[in-house]
Parts: sequence; structure tokens; C-alpha cells
Amino acid sequence: MLIKYNLLIKHKKEDKLILENYSNALGGGGDEKEIRELIYKDIKEYAKNIKIDPLGNLQGVQNKKTDKFILLTAHMDEVALIVEKIESSGLISFKSLGGFVEKILPGTNVVVGKDKIPGIIGLKSYHIMSQSERETSPTIKNLFIDIGASSDKEVNCKPGDIIYFTSKFFEQNDCYFGKAFDDRAGCSAITSILKDNEAKLSIAFSYNTQEEVGLRGGAVCAWNFENIVFNLNLEGTTCSDRDLDKNYSPSTELNKGPAITIMDRTSIANRKLLEFVCDIAEKNSIPYQFKQTVTGGTDAGYIHKTKEGIPSITLSVPVRYIHSPWGIISKYDYENYIKLAKLIVNNADKIKL
Repeated sequence: MLIKYNLLIKHKKEDKLILENYSNALGGGGDEKEIRELIYKDIKEYAKNIKIDPLGNLQGVQNKKTDKFILLTAHMDEVALIVEKIESSGLISFKSLGGFVEKILPGTNVVVGKDKIPGIIGLKSYHIMSQSERETSPTIKNLFIDIGASSDKEVNCKPGDIIYFTSKFFEQNDCYFGKAFDDRAGCSAITSILKDNEAKLSIAFSYNTQEEVGLRGGAVCAWNFENIVFNLNLEGTTCSDRDLDKNYSPSTELNKGPAITIMDRTSIANRKLLEFVCDIAEKNSIPYQFKQTVTGGTDAGYIHKTKEGIPSITLSVPVRYIHSPWGIISKYDYENYIKLAKLIVNNADKIKL
């Protein structure tokens, strides 16, 4: 028992370190190189036939024990910003790369372009705003990035460069704080599974690109594999349990376990697969919850329609303040998320679809 306990502690520490490294890495839609290279270093000794497909998805297989495969997917890209124009004043105009509530952006620290130029997102000062401007939420067209330049000639970036938040991972009050838990949590889960695989079926995996800008990596990822029994899509999802409106659904809540998606705007979970996942959780005393809202979509929305159809289900870790410079997840939820994902994979040979 002591050996098993020590192994459990070791795995928890490793899972936290993987999440921390992935959260701190940069990788917006179409610019996933940094996070992709980090993942590759983590998995290269555990998988075979690793390749990057034409859209940038990082794919491979592990332990080809049978001709039947489980497909594990998560997306590497994070919500970010993109340079639209360099103004003659030296200010940088920008657009979103993924969905944001724009009024949260003013005052945020960012880095711009390949040189990671530090800057802040600025807004007209309170003292020179009209009363109506003070009472109106700002939008991106009212915002700019200031790097301290006095003219465009001092700005070493160009339109199309990606802008990233600088939030750095830390732990507090049994929670993890950081950026990009949607979906570096899912990427971390796949890496953890590959390092600790006890599955009887073969594993195929795809760390996908450009999910936040239209599920683009997910639309092509499954075409590169044969004989997929089902897809386990690993995600981060909305948690709004701090909302004070009691009539509003929190979607998910912290400390109630990983969330299973029954339906969103892009897919409906395969019913037998849904029952299988719930049964695994209950037999192993793993807490879980259902995502209560049907907004949003995931790569499973395209994967389940690939070829003749692939049974798919999405398992997520709840993330407070998702799609913002900071997210918060529960250690308890994350540990049970990893545990449940591994049990689904390790028992996949028992499902009857």
C-alpha cells in the first residue's frame, strides 16, 4: 500500500508540473509552435509515429496492441489577441483571436510578437472620459496596446503578430491559477495518460490546433487514423459558480468533480459512451457533474462526423473566468479529471457501442 501511495503522490506532482509548464507556454491559433514543441519533448519517448499534420496537429499512436484505437484529443491553442495595425503614434491596434468579454481587457499585461515585447492594454483615462464613456463598457475598438513607443518606427512588430497574456501559474487555497487551462488541462491529461498507459486497446492521439477560432484542427484530425472505437475529447469548460444571480445556471461548479458534456451547440454525446463513462466514475467513487449549459462547442463537434461517424464524448475540468487572462481550477477537480480519463482509457475494451 505504501508503494501505491508513493506512486500516487509522484503522479500528482508530475501532473501538476505538466499543467504548470503547459499553462505558461504560449500558443494562439495558427501560432502553436512553442506549446507543440514542449508537448513533443514530453511524449517522444512514450509514443510512435509522431508527426505534425498539414494544419499543425501533433499526432501519433502508442502501444499498438490491437487494430482498434481510442482517439484522445485536446487542443493546444489558447485565446489570444492579434495585431491589426501599428498606429503612427506607436500604439498598437488589435483584434481578438478567440472569444472574449472585451471589457475585462484594460490594464492587462501582454507580450507582442516573436520578440515578446512587453506592453499593456490601455484605455482613455478616467479624467478625460465623458460621462457616457464612463458608463459604457469598452470594446476592442476603444483599446490599444502601449509599449512605450513614441512612433511606429519604434515598434518592432507587424500586423498578424500574436499577442499573449503574461499570467504565470501558481497554487493557492487548493486551487491552480493561470492562463490557458482551456485547453492546456486537456493537453496535460493526454500527456499523463501516455506516460502511465495501462490500456488494452491501442491509443491514437491528436493535440489539435485552432480550436478557439473555429474547431479547425478537430475538423481534420481524425481522418489520419483508422479503426477508431471512440473519441475521448479532453477539455476545459465554463464554471460560473461565483455568479450572484441565483436564477442563472453556473454551468459547472468548482470542487464537484470533472464535467461530462451531454450536449453543446456542436455535438451530442454518444448515449452508450455517456452511460459507460458515468458507470466508470460511480464504480470508482470519482465525483462528476454534467455541464448544465449547451453553449460553446469543441473539437468533438467535427470528430463525431468524420468518415462514417465516430462515437465521441467530452470530459472537462471546470475553469472559473475561462477565456480571460486568468483562470482558476480546483486541484480536487483536476486530480479526479486525470483519474477518470485514465480509467476510461484503461477500461475501453469493455465498452459495447
